[in-house]
Amino acid sequence: MDCRQASALRDTLRASFALRKSRLESLCFLVIGVFVARTVNLSHLACHFPGGAQTASNYRRLQRFFEQVGFDFGALAKASWR
Repeated sequence: MDCRQASALRDTLRASFALRKSRLESLCFLVIGVFVARTVNLSHLACHFPGGAQTASNYRRLQRFFEQVGFDFGALAKASWR
């Protein structure tokens, strides 16, 4: 995964979502991973995270993201039109 892609996406999403840096980063890796892996299976997406962390650690990171982050779907709809 190209870090420039994640950086550009993070800058775009930062305007629409009030997430701390680590959560915003996870969201970016998640979105890019869906396109790269062509699946929404978390165990497959975890393989596409950059860095030296183990796949199991990335998988757990994705699980925690969905456990702890709630979305304002109104903001999500507005973000898709920018």
